[in-house]
Amino acid sequence: MKKVRGSLTVEAAVMIPLVLFLTVTAVRGGVELYQECRATVQELEAEQEIRIVRLLYLYEGIGDLTENGDTLY
Repeated sequence: MKKVRGSLTVEAAVMIPLVLFLTVTAVRGGVELYQECRATVQELEAEQEIRIVRLLYLYEGIGDLTENGDTLY
């Protein structure tokens, strides 16, 4: 019986593209998740800045009320 020496080459020709495909798919998924997290953080930071500005305007309004002698009671 002859020894078949080319069988490893055929198996490698099937396995290498499969492994590369899975690796690329995993890396793409990781990059997309990273981009989504960055976008979420940027939205939260912008929202936090808006809250700070609104709070500042509220404090200014309260200061204006107390400076004019007007009271809320």
